[in-house]
Amino acid sequence: MGVFSKDYEKEAEELWKEVEKDLRPKDGLKHTLMTSGHYDGTDYNVILNYIIEKMQKQGFSIIDVKLIGEGYRWIRTLVTYE
Repeated sequence: MGVFSKDYEKEAEELWKEVEKDLRPKDGLKHTLMTSGHYDGTDYNVILNYIIEKMQKQGFSIIDVKLIGEGYRWIRTLVTYE
């Protein structure tokens, strides 16, 4: 992620700390995670990719990622994982 602004990386790390607390155990069942916030397209892509990569490195399988709402700089995303 070195090619992106350090602000994006810092924000992604802060969000990851919050997201990690809410992840369900690896029990073979499907679970969902919703993220939302005020972002522009570039920084949100960096942040969302960071979260998904961290989940995969911890052994979670990403089943689906859906953009479920968007307004002026407000993005909501649903991640389905197991």
